[in-house]
Amino acid sequence: MLKTLDGALALLTHFTVRQPNWGVRELARHSGVHHAVVHRVLATFAANGLLVQDALGRYGLGLRWFELGQVMRKTFSPAEVVQPALEALARESGETVFLSWLDGGEGLCTDIAQSQHQLRFSIEVGQRFALDAGAHAKAMLAFQPEAFRRQVAGDAPDLEARLAQIRADGWAYTCEESAATVAGLALPLRHRDTQAVVGSLAIAGPLQRLTPEAMPRLLEALRMARNTIGPVAGFMR
Repeated sequence: MLKTLDGALALLTHFTVRQPNWGVRELARHSGVHHAVVHRVLATFAANGLLVQDALGRYGLGLRWFELGQVMRKTFSPAEVVQPALEALARESGETVFLSWLDGGEGLCTDIAQSQHQLRFSIEVGQRFALDAGAHAKAMLAFQPEAFRRQVAGDAPDLEARLAQIRADGWAYTCEESAATVAGLALPLRHRDTQAVVGSLAIAGPLQRLTPEAMPRLLEALRMARNTIGPVAGFMR
């Protein structure tokens, strides 16, 4: 029974920001699961409000997920504290600010405050990213166990040396890794109970504005924002 449930839940992971809708046979080909099984699973989720069908028979996430998400946000990242803190940091830094969490072997952006500049770093809530490029990613990867780091990044001496420096500094600064002409600065976020690094708080923007000379001021602003968000988001100050 648990194996069946595990397989059904695995099918849900294919619904992403980039691919929010699936036909039965389309998802069967993509997942490698027999189309009859996919049909039963999707129909069951739809009957419980977790999926909905459009006029073409394709499935998408249902409003039940929105309801559950509102419950989750109140315990995981309360908007009444987190969003104002991110927006204050975005105003002070002049750049895009975002909160990300470690999810399996990837990062997941959960909260954003956008820069008011026309030229700015672009990322969306719900967007996933690899952990081996960008300050927001490396601030998480650097503090993971060695076996995890090797699984994600492979055996790359230069990368491991950079991750070691991030661990020593306690923060990550990168230039033109996740996108051309973009720099980023990020702090790791540690779980309040386990002290394991579970996320990152990052500032990202054009390289000409996020210069090394600006780092001391921006680091202080990041730390103050982390102190504000930490008590309600489940990580240490």
